Amino acid sequence: MENTQTHRHCKAIAKLMAVAAVMPVAISVATAGDSGYTSGGGGSTSSMARAEIARRAGLVQDADAALYAGRQAYANKDYETAVAEYRKAVNLLPPGPALADRRADYNAHLGDGVSALAQQYRRVGKYDEARSLLEEATELDPANFNAKKQLAYLDDPIRTNPSLTYEHTQNVDKVRQSLYKGEGFFNLGDYDKAEEEFKKVLRVDKYNIAARRWMERVDSARSEYYRSAYDQTRSHMLAQVDKAWEIAVPAENANIPTLDGLDMNTRSEGVLYLRNKLDNIVIPIVDFENTSVEEAIDFLRIRARELDLTETDPTRKGINFIIRKPKGGSATDAGDGDDLLGSDIGSARIPSLKLRNVPLGVALQYICDLTRLRYKVDDHSVSLLPINSLETDELYSRTFVVPPDFLARVSAGSAGDTVDDDPFAASSGTGGAALAPRRSVKELLSEKGVSFPDGANANYVAGGSQLIVYNTLNNLDVIDQLVQAMRTEGGKQVRIMTKFVEISQENTDELGFDWIVTPFALGGDGYIGGGTTGNGAQRVTGDFTSVNGRSIAGNPVTNISTSGLRSGDYAISRNSIDAILNNPNRNAQTNSVAPGIMSLTGVWGSEQVQMIMRGLAQKKGSDVMTAPSVIARSGEKASIEVIREFIYPTEYEPPELPSSVGSSSFDGGLIGGSSSSFPVTPATPTAFETRNTGVTLEIEPTIGPDNYTIDLRFAPDITEFEGFINYGSPIQSPGQDALGNPVSVTITENRIEMPVFSTRKVTTALTIYDGYTVSVGGLVSESVQNVEDKVPIFGDLPLVGRLFQSQAENRIKSNLIVFVTAQIIDATGRPIHGDSGDAAFGDAAALDTVGVLPGK
Repeated sequence: MENTQTHRHCKAIAKLMAVAAVMPVAISVATAGDSGYTSGGGGSTSSMARAEIARRAGLVQDADAALYAGRQAYANKDYETAVAEYRKAVNLLPPGPALADRRADYNAHLGDGVSALAQQYRRVGKYDEARSLLEEATELDPANFNAKKQLAYLDDPIRTNPSLTYEHTQNVDKVRQSLYKGEGFFNLGDYDKAEEEFKKVLRVDKYNIAARRWMERVDSARSEYYRSAYDQTRSHMLAQVDKAWEIAVPAENANIPTLDGLDMNTRSEGVLYLRNKLDNIVIPIVDFENTSVEEAIDFLRIRARELDLTETDPTRKGINFIIRKPKGGSATDAGDGDDLLGSDIGSARIPSLKLRNVPLGVALQYICDLTRLRYKVDDHSVSLLPINSLETDELYSRTFVVPPDFLARVSAGSAGDTVDDDPFAASSGTGGAALAPRRSVKELLSEKGVSFPDGANANYVAGGSQLIVYNTLNNLDVIDQLVQAMRTEGGKQVRIMTKFVEISQENTDELGFDWIVTPFALGGDGYIGGGTTGNGAQRVTGDFTSVNGRSIAGNPVTNISTSGLRSGDYAISRNSIDAILNNPNRNAQTNSVAPGIMSLTGVWGSEQVQMIMRGLAQKKGSDVMTAPSVIARSGEKASIEVIREFIYPTEYEPPELPSSVGSSSFDGGLIGGSSSSFPVTPATPTAFETRNTGVTLEIEPTIGPDNYTIDLRFAPDITEFEGFINYGSPIQSPGQDALGNPVSVTITENRIEMPVFSTRKVTTALTIYDGYTVSVGGLVSESVQNVEDKVPIFGDLPLVGRLFQSQAENRIKSNLIVFVTAQIIDATGRPIHGDSGDAAFGDAAALDTVGVLPGK
């Protein structure tokens, strides 16, 4: 025991010696005479004194550590932490004169920290906190010049803004941070987030100019992007127009799936799912001999589970069979007065049934036929019940999840719809009719063959796309088949694109010669002259060239050896509607010969010989491409109209002439004249009609059961206004000029104009594969006019005979082809089968916005 005490005593002495070595102070010990602080035998320090010395030494160490931490925080400009550590150091330092110098040093550090923190508070608007700190510093060190100076600054409104608040300084930091973040987002091209950061700035500082300037830059960057998007969209759409001229080459071998190759097992539950199993599960051997219905159904239940190869989930293999008791505990009378089966139809016996490789549904039907039963398929099971059971009249409730467009699709083609038998018949109205109100779902289902006995009802919940029906099982099956047929289509739609391509080309080629031999400046015929003009045309002086400023004699020139040859408009006749439209005044057409392209003149003495080569090579083409397109749901009619309403008169009142006639003078040029004048009312229109000009497209597509063919009825119509034809005649009045010569004066033009329209229209029905383009109509025509005139004898001479011939040819070619492309798309506008077929019109989804950062 003493050894242990001696060991501890030695350790305590060593610790005290170490503390004393590091402490620059002397610690006085209680006198030996004080009771409890000394011990006998050598004057050793008492245990309480040693404990006190150790405690004070530990406080000094903790104070030094706090001072060191405060100095570190001060160096890092964390003045709040520095002041807190300095205060901790001062409070930890034990009292006593031995630590006076150390305490003074601590207080000096605390004063510096307080001054720095107070200055920081003063800058951020914490004036009360700063004043409190500075007053504390002056109390600790009255000679602290820094603290006194800071107190003076607090009372100086020039150095310290009295309106500054701490909240304002915090807002400044928020504004600065948001401005930096907004600039960062702007540099990254995320203009939406950048704008949101600048809006945060304005919520704090509503007059912040920098934020507004940055928002201006954001809008400018967006505007530049939108302009680029506009240019790209415009160029893309123009490229689509150019691409529309392409006639696509169809695929060599179209891989078209047939109806037999389709997987019809697309449902995982419901009546159709169970019926599909009844049709697809094949029982290899059925051998019943005096077997009860219950035993036969057990056999079918086991074999259905074993042979259900279409279901991958082992828990869903097979079919649930239920033998239901008749309503009321017994079957009704079969009609012969005997009770058919009593209360247990499972005990009915199958005399004999032997089948090989038959579908499960067929085997079940044979069993029902032999036992005078029938089976009923519901959502989860197949039930057997007596054939004459009254259970068919029992009503059940079932909820169907239907597509969002269920009502529209079930009403398409209903008898009650206000739709013409001919979906493309002309509309009786002038357009603009409002949408007709939808009829109830009960009425629509009734028109689809669903009967509603007493108490049955149907309600459609639009918000959840649910159809709630309360009806018999038979009617519920019909509705289920109708709903599943719509589900199979999966909201598919059809994009119909038609294209009218019309190309016309007119080529005119002519080459002829005119000859004249005549003396200079002498009237009359020349030495060698031709005959009459015949079907040709007279030539005038202007048709020939002059020599040394002197013109060919005669006006008109009649002594031309080739005057009988046709040329120009005399060779090519243009008696068509275009010629009438180009001559609305109904006067005589002005014809002219072909222009001269080269002349050859020979002069000797007083005579001259001149040859004019007349030639013409013209090509005039007109290319028109119109491509209306529209999207419609399967089985529904859709139309698109891009039209102008053209109103024109159809009836005119005849002109009105007065009963009395007066006279008036008129200016007849150099010499005036007079004529009978009277007020005349020209023909006045009294009735008008409206004609739509532009593009009208009406379609009705129906997607085939193979989900690949499209039955299409469509009627595109393109009507254009060509011009007016004047059917009126001017009303003229006789008169005379100043010399008494009779003249005619036009009082009114009396124009009666009727329009001329051109129409390109196709009305047809066809079947087309998804994504393929077919030509549904066209018209190819060519009109050729050939003229070959020549002077007899001279025109038959070898080589030189061509100089006495006039040949002209005019060819007008026209080719109009109508193309149609049908493509099945989903609700997002993307093709169901991808870019199948020839994809003649491209994918409209290419205009969708690409998810790329703006400006990148």
